Amino acid sequence: MNTRTKCRWGILGTANIARKNWQAILDAGNACLIAVASRDASKSAAFIAECQAAIPYPEVPQALGSYEKLISHPEVDAIYFPLPTGIRKEWVIRAAEAGKHVLVEKPVGVTPSDVLEIIATCERKHVQFM
Repeated sequence: MNTRTKCRWGILGTANIARKNWQAILDAGNACLIAVASRDASKSAAFIAECQAAIPYPEVPQALGSYEKLISHPEVDAIYFPLPTGIRKEWVIRAAEAGKHVLVEKPVGVTPSDVLEIIATCERKHVQFM
């Protein structure tokens, strides 16, 4: 299976919980991890180095220094969001608006209306919401 037939993932944030999805993406067989983004490229690079040491990918993901760079990355199909709940809505909506599928940690939003807005955006942009 080549990367054109795989779902190409990005991780937006370097929270500890993201380490589980690092392995899940590798284990899926139909997915690959393209990049990890933080607000600081050195933090993304450190996260990648730690994860790569424990669970190595054949191709090391890119370390990006901004959330915007991941959302606009042309090789990323879907984004996993391990961000804090209070700031998550803005970034999930921005990703969906850019045509990226989204996987969101729980709780999805601060309020039910936040969740409804996220879902409505995903539906309008025809992207998967998980």
